[in-house]
Amino acid sequence: MTEPARPPMFTREFLLLSIVLACTSAMMALFFQFHAYLISLGIDPRWHGFLLGSDAITGILLQPFLSPYLHARNAKKVVAAGIIVMAIALFSYSFAVTTATIAFVRIMHGGGFILAVAAMMELFARCIPQSRSGEGIGIVSILRLVPYAVIPPLVVYLAGLHYAFTSIVTAAAVFMVFILIPVAFIRSEGGGDEALRKGVGLGGLMESLKTVPVVLVLVVNILFYSAYTILFYFLRDFGEEKGMNNPGFFFTLAMIVMIVIRAAGSRYFDRANKARLSAVCLVALAICHPLFHFANIEWVFLALSVIFGVLWGVAIPLIMALLFDISEARFRGLNLNLGLVTMQVGFFVGPLVGGLMVASWGYGMLFVFCGILNGAGAVLLAGLPHVKRGALDTKRKRKM
Repeated sequence: MTEPARPPMFTREFLLLSIVLACTSAMMALFFQFHAYLISLGIDPRWHGFLLGSDAITGILLQPFLSPYLHARNAKKVVAAGIIVMAIALFSYSFAVTTATIAFVRIMHGGGFILAVAAMMELFARCIPQSRSGEGIGIVSILRLVPYAVIPPLVVYLAGLHYAFTSIVTAAAVFMVFILIPVAFIRSEGGGDEALRKGVGLGGLMESLKTVPVVLVLVVNILFYSAYTILFYFLRDFGEEKGMNNPGFFFTLAMIVMIVIRAAGSRYFDRANKARLSAVCLVALAICHPLFHFANIEWVFLALSVIFGVLWGVAIPLIMALLFDISEARFRGLNLNLGLVTMQVGFFVGPLVGGLMVASWGYGMLFVFCGILNGAGAVLLAGLPHVKRGALDTKRKRKM
C-alpha cells in the first residue's frame, strides 16, 4: 500500500518569503558590534542594556495588537511598509549620537522589523502544510539564523578595515530598498477557507490566550530568548576579556552547526515528542551556560559553540513547531506571531537585565542566570499537557 503524497513545501510564495525573511534578519544581525559602538560614543554604561534591547519594545507593544488583524489581503502591504521603515531607521543611525536619539531610532528599527516579520509569519502559516510543521518551521528558523552565522564576523572584519559602524548600516539601508523586489512578486490573496483569510480580531486573541498549552509555550519562549540574547550581546566583550581573537566566530560556528542540524533533521522533527525533546535541550543548556565562565582556552570556547549550536538547532524549531501544532487552524498565524512577541520580550529583557548583572556581579553570575532561565523553561515544558496535532481543532468541532 503506497503512502499518500506529501503536500508541497517549496512553493513560489514560500521561496520568495524565504528570501525576504533572510534579508530582513540580516539587517538585525548587523548589531553584533553595537555594544562597542555605544562605548565609542561615550554613552552612559547604565543605558547600554536598554539601548541594546530597545528595538524590541515596539514589537512587544505593537505585535499583539497588529497580529489579530493580519490576513492574506493586507499582509504583503505590511511587509513592504516594514521594510521601508527599517531602511529609514538604518539611515538614521548616522545622526543619532545621544541616548534619546539612539533609543528613538532603535525603536523605529524594531518597529519596521516587526511589521515585516509579523506579516511574513501570517503568510508562512498559510504556506506550511500542517503535516510538515516541524520541517517547515525548521526551515524558517534556518532562514532567521543564516545571517547570524555570516554577519557578526563580517562586521568585525569590516571594522578592522576601518569601516565605521554608521557607514555599514547606511549601506544596509540602501540594500533594504532592493528587498522590495521579491516582495512585489509574492501572491498574497490565497484561496481556501474564507474564515482563514480574515483577521481574528482582539476577541480571537483573547480566545487563543485562554488555551493553557499555548500560554505555557509562550512563557518558555520568553525564558529561552532572554538567555539567548544575553549571550549574543555580551559574549563579544567577555571573549575579548578572555583573550579570544574574534569572539564573533562563536556565533558563526554555532549557527553553522544549527543550520546543519536543521537541514539534516527537520524532516524528523515531526516524528519527535516536541515538548519532551525541547525540555531535554533546555536542561542541557542550563548545565552548559555556567561553563562559559571557565572557558579560558579558545578551543574550549569553540567547543561550547558546537554544543550550543546542536541544542539551539533542535530546541528553537521544535518549540515553535509545538506552538503551531497545539494551535487551532484559525489561530496559527496569530500564535506564531505571539511566539515572535515573546521572542521580542526576551530580546528586551535579556540585555536589560544582563547589562545590570554584568555591571554589578560580572560575567560569572550572568551565565548562571542564563542557566536558571533555561532550567525554568524545561520545567514548564515537562509539565505541558500532551496535546496531539489537530486535537484543539477536533475539540472545537465537537462543540459546534
